[in-house]
Amino acid sequence: MKSLCAILLILVLSAPPLSWCVEAAAGAKDQEIFNQGKIAIFDKNWEGARAIFQRVIHEFPQSPLVPQAYYFIARCYQFQGKDKEALHAYDLFLQKYPDEPFLPGEARNAAVELSASLVEKGDPAYRNHLISSLSDPRKEVRYFAAIRCSRLKDSQIASLTAPVLRDIVRTESEGELADRARIALLRLDPKGLSAQAEAPPKPKAGKTEKRQKGGDERMFHLVVYKAGSSQPAVELNLPVSLAQLAIAALDESSKAELRKKGVDVDNVWESLKAVGPTNILTIRDGENMIRLWIQ
Repeated sequence: MKSLCAILLILVLSAPPLSWCVEAAAGAKDQEIFNQGKIAIFDKNWEGARAIFQRVIHEFPQSPLVPQAYYFIARCYQFQGKDKEALHAYDLFLQKYPDEPFLPGEARNAAVELSASLVEKGDPAYRNHLISSLSDPRKEVRYFAAIRCSRLKDSQIASLTAPVLRDIVRTESEGELADRARIALLRLDPKGLSAQAEAPPKPKAGKTEKRQKGGDERMFHLVVYKAGSSQPAVELNLPVSLAQLAIAALDESSKAELRKKGVDVDNVWESLKAVGPTNILTIRDGENMIRLWIQ
């Protein structure tokens, strides 16, 4: 009898505290509910997903899943096309959890995209959000904002965007990022591109001979003449590699517009090769004349 009592005492003393058991059960429950929200997102049930994530926030305020719940509420609004609500939700998430390890970067980029979209739709109230992003101390925010803002037809924002883009071109070693910045500068002011922005990256060791043969130093020339004028209205000279990249980066609507004007966007480089080096490919656009060549 005494040995049985001793065994029971040992079991009682070694059992986890009741509070720990309650916390463990709550932890399992919040994860279960959170997973239901992610399934609802997968099913594109945005309203249902938002309601589930709100439940996580209200029923389990101390759960480590709460920051993610705030983030996914914003995502649901964005998926629904509710830009203003989504932007407010992202801002709320960033105010509450600016030091989360992964999601704030995505949230800041989403906030920039939403602000730009709202400005494009004619709502100037969100310009300040973009302006502040262009001077954000985090370079990843500045860079994303500058590339996105290059599509806006806003002279004040453009004046703040161009220096950031030039900084990317000047300082970034990542080729793809620098090329995206060059394309963005082309959108802002093709004639105003600095020589620094136009210049291709410096050749690496071992590539000097190829460049001397002209493989990478060819230039793409575009000149637009207005009817009745012998002076070009637009003149653009770019390294071929950059010009190819710029055309490849055009969205489908822009490519469709160029096709209407007689430019075979998909095969323009083949057409230029066909006419031979230094020869001119001429395109008529109403009363305007466009001349393209590679030299």
